[in-house]
Amino acid sequence: MRLILCLTVCVLAAASMPAAGPAEAGELEVHRFERGTPERARLLDAARPTFESEIGGPIEFVVTTLNAYDGWAFGNVRVQRPGGQPIDWRRTQFAEDYAQGMFETGGHFFLMRSEGGAWTMVEYALGPTDVAWDWWRQQHSLPEALFTD
Repeated sequence: MRLILCLTVCVLAAASMPAAGPAEAGELEVHRFERGTPERARLLDAARPTFESEIGGPIEFVVTTLNAYDGWAFGNVRVQRPGGQPIDWRRTQFAEDYAQGMFETGGHFFLMRSEGGAWTMVEYALGPTDVAWDWWRQQHSLPEALFTD
């Protein structure tokens, strides 16, 4: 009986509390970079040299996710050669991993920081077979909303 009384009091107390506002509820202002905008082009242009260096040769991004929050930007992208040609991963430094099924071609990640108006690469992962960005989220104390659609 005492347990039921305690539970009832707890339920009534929770029901009478005011609803949390957006900031209290953990909602964040995550900005999504829209296709065709100059800011999106600047961010992708800043990320491209790292990917071209790692892959070897020119690439284009096919964006899955491209978000920003508080001076940070996260991208989940696929890469292809200019004009939409697929990358022959067997001719890259990732050939062995690719051949062994240890390289995922469908998604590559990057985390960048805006410093003085310019984007700088902080972290990146080509071909991860796990959620590489989760460690970045923890390491840099970033919200999960930055990394999701």
